Amino acid sequence: MHKLFLILCLLISINTEAQFTGESGVYYLGTANIPISITNYSNPNINGVVVRFTWDVLEPTPNNFNWTFIDGEITKAITYNKKISLQPLGVPHWLDSIGVQQYYYIDKNTAHSTYGHIVSNVLPWDSIYVIRYKNLLQQLAVKYSSNPTVSYINAIGVAFSRGLPDTVLTDTTLLIKQPFWTAYNYNADTLGLLMNHITDYYMALFPSTPLWCSVDYVIFQPNATGQARNYLATIYCNYGITNYSDRFGLFREDISACNPPSSVSSGSQWYIMQQNHCRTGAQMLWSVQDGPTRMNPCGILPNTKAIVLDSSVNKGLSYGMRYLEIYGADISDASLTTSIQQANTKLIAKGLECNPSNDINQQTKETGFSIYPNPATVTLNISFWHKQSDKQQIEIYNSIGLLIKEIAITDAVELNIANLPIGLYFIHCKNNLLSTQKFIKQ
Repeated sequence: MHKLFLILCLLISINTEAQFTGESGVYYLGTANIPISITNYSNPNINGVVVRFTWDVLEPTPNNFNWTFIDGEITKAITYNKKISLQPLGVPHWLDSIGVQQYYYIDKNTAHSTYGHIVSNVLPWDSIYVIRYKNLLQQLAVKYSSNPTVSYINAIGVAFSRGLPDTVLTDTTLLIKQPFWTAYNYNADTLGLLMNHITDYYMALFPSTPLWCSVDYVIFQPNATGQARNYLATIYCNYGITNYSDRFGLFREDISACNPPSSVSSGSQWYIMQQNHCRTGAQMLWSVQDGPTRMNPCGILPNTKAIVLDSSVNKGLSYGMRYLEIYGADISDASLTTSIQQANTKLIAKGLECNPSNDINQQTKETGFSIYPNPATVTLNISFWHKQSDKQQIEIYNSIGLLIKEIAITDAVELNIANLPIGLYFIHCKNNLLSTQKFIKQ
């Protein structure tokens, strides 16, 4: 395993074209603050795990951080050669006690346990909130900015633009309502500039860790200013892509067999995603364990778990996604093993396609040999650029580091790979640590 780790490290190159350099594949999506089992970490059909944690559990009181949960998950990820995407959720209860301004509204989301209840949130441009959020990012960076196991941080968009309500309660007793944008002087341009500042701050703290930034819509923007619902998202997405094209990723949390629709308007949050293939990722709207009704409201047939999950993955691929978070219940479902395996393979292939500087077909002086076709189904050809005076030992590893095959060649060979399971493989020339390439078995 250590040898494969060295090989993988040497495969990573810096792209002078500053393409988005995020990791690819299926990531296991569990429950916030709940440890994920070793069984799931050892699953060969996933590339990573999403470690979600609530801000108030990480920082139960100001400047008092408890890293036990995150550190434990990273330790398991290292053991089983997986990547980690970190995602802080919510806001700590103590923000109110230090003077952060809050607003109140009636929750209209039928999927929430608080549906129909009065709930609160913080004004994202409140100066104290901004200071505390920047401190959260700073503390995360001190711990994890140089940790190669941490492949992403999911932040900023979710913390500043997500779920701004159309209507707020200015009196929670008399239930007096007022439009959010008039009650709190909402200004998309000002908020966009603030989010750009936070993006700059993040990028300075995490010089090599890509950001997943949620691409959100503001439901009241047309009524407030006559601008499109994606106006705010356009501001911060354009800024991030222009200034940090290698690390600014676009993220959504609601992909399904029916979402996004086949046609999206230029004012949709999905339009921004559609225009930026290869820097996009998403979380499944839900699992397919419930029928799968919630993931298939448009009535795709047959309405089976596998078909609906496959359709959801294909939605993501059609938007150029290299990364998908799939609920643990689906990944652990034995009837969906093939679907998960194929999804992981397709997403890895998309990532390779998106980054030609890391492409498995690229021939360089360092590698010394070429492989084709790639992806391959039945046969794979391996040929050296020059005939070798001595036989070269060629090793083939699977995605979790197990040696699958070893052969000795001096010039070229056609390998029969028909019996190899579908997935990602590494071909390594034993005589030269730098001579490693990847291929996909379809």
